[in-house]
This record gives sequence, structure tokens and C-alpha cells, in this order.
Amino acid sequence: MSRIFQRQQAANLITVSRLGFLPFIVLAGLLKQPEIFVALFATQSALDAVDGVVARRLQIESDLGRRLDTVIDLAIWLPGMALFVWLVWDNLARVISDYPHLFIIPVITSILMYATAYFYLHSVAAIHLYSAKLTSSLVLLLMLTLLLNRFYPLLGYLTAGAAVLYHLEAITIYTLKKDRTNENVTSLWQVLRSPS
Repeated sequence: MSRIFQRQQAANLITVSRLGFLPFIVLAGLLKQPEIFVALFATQSALDAVDGVVARRLQIESDLGRRLDTVIDLAIWLPGMALFVWLVWDNLARVISDYPHLFIIPVITSILMYATAYFYLHSVAAIHLYSAKLTSSLVLLLMLTLLLNRFYPLLGYLTAGAAVLYHLEAITIYTLKKDRTNENVTSLWQVLRSPS
């Protein structure tokens, strides 16, 4: 019985373990240790990918697991992004003044995505699309370059483009599926080829 329980909870245990990184991420940010900050943030992000793979491979995906993943994403990403902005503010302010559209357009599409989710689902939902994982990876790479006092416009455009793609893909899925959208969806292609 205990072995079955452990197997059923394997992905959730990986998901919850990500919370253990949060105090160290915050501490590294407050102590202005950018290399440690990025290493910890990247490690917990890798675990975010691993928990989904484990859940699918063991066929133990659950609503609890999806909700946990969303809540822990928010718990880590919100303070993480705030600390990141604080760590690189001088460099970031210069980049924003030179490339404001790279930040404004993804923010607008993000607001539209959450508004669409709220309209159809009556909650601020987060579906874990492959395009979201790509966007997260590019954001991490952009964070690393900014923490090293570098900015590559091509990487900025790729990151902004991936974010907009993710937001538009999610909006389309919410609109097509309306109140039937669930968090098992991984891409628009999956929605289009599945029977209604």
C-alpha cells in the first residue's frame, strides 16, 4: 500500500520539493549573489519540467498535481522576478528604454490571456503548454545574460516572441474550448486534432 502511495505521489513530491529552493533564491537575491541566484532558479525550473515528465511516464497525472504546480510556479516566479529586477535594475532600465516593445507587448498579451481565462473559466487559469516551457527557458537565459551585464537583442526578441506565442495560443485554446478547458492541454495542435 505504501509503495503504491509513493508511486502515486512521486510527481507531487518533486513539485513540492521546489519550494525548498525559495528561501535560498530569496537569500541569494538579497545578498546580491547573481550566480547563485540563477543556479538555484534554473535548478528549480528543471525540476518543474521533471515533475511533468514523471507524471506522464508513470501515468499519475492529477488535478491536485496540476494545481500544486501552478501555485508553486506563482510562489517562486513572483518573488524571483521581483528580485531579478532588483538585481539587474541599472542594466534592465537601459534595455527597457532602448527596447520598450520587448516588454510592453508580452505584458499586454499576458493580460489578455488571463482576462480570457477569467471570462471563460471564471478563474485565473494556467495551462501548461509546451510554448510556456519554451518561454520559461528563454526567460532564464535572458536573466542569465542580464545578470552578466550583457543584453543580446536577438535573445530579447526570441523571448518576447515566445511569450506572445504562448499567450495567443492559450487565448485560442480558452476561446475554442470555452468552459471545457482543462490543464491537461499541452498545445493548440492537441486541441485541434482531438474530437470535440
